[in-house]
Amino acid sequence: MTTAAAALVLLAGISGCSLFPSPQPLPDTAPATPVSALPPECPFVGQNDLTPVRIPLGTPRETIGSVLNSYSGWFNAGSELIAAWSPGTAVPESCVERLAARNAEAYSATLFTTHSDVAWQQYFTSVKVMNQQNLAAVRSAGPEGSGRGKFELLQEIDSSATDSGTFLKFDAIYRPVVAGQGNWEDLDKPTRWYVELVPAGEFLVINYIETKPAAG
Repeated sequence: MTTAAAALVLLAGISGCSLFPSPQPLPDTAPATPVSALPPECPFVGQNDLTPVRIPLGTPRETIGSVLNSYSGWFNAGSELIAAWSPGTAVPESCVERLAARNAEAYSATLFTTHSDVAWQQYFTSVKVMNQQNLAAVRSAGPEGSGRGKFELLQEIDSSATDSGTFLKFDAIYRPVVAGQGNWEDLDKPTRWYVELVPAGEFLVINYIETKPAAG
């Protein structure tokens, strides 16, 4: 189990939450995506450049694909902006870090129900770090850099859906551009995912998530 996942499991044990906690009522539409201003040395980032990849309503199997697609989107968020930087001009390293932080703000506010406790913030930070690794790799590769890591479904194990929520249990793996490089919290190995989502207008948002090494 990853450090971030362990923190979430500990949180669930302390609060008495089960894998299917009772969701809080949600608005018909997802909350507005916050925008953090980047410093002047990052002029290529405008306020509307980032649009998080959402999870639309669908069957459980469709939702598994959408969850993995959204995580692939977060892991690679900002890559095209870095790759499109003026040829011959290095992207400031601080800009990469701030862009990853901005991506984390947008994705955590858009893909998840409201979570302000320490365990969830640690989880969001761990994904931010992995996004930053990808951005740094694109920065090093320059404008000619190509290829993006992505999540791949290995098998669907058990899923169900009701009007109040969707529960998913599946195995997946993250395929980085270069295998063996970077720290992906063991997501680049077969991983068992447990995800609970609740409806928010035309989309679903994640209310609980846990990952651990896949059995076998």
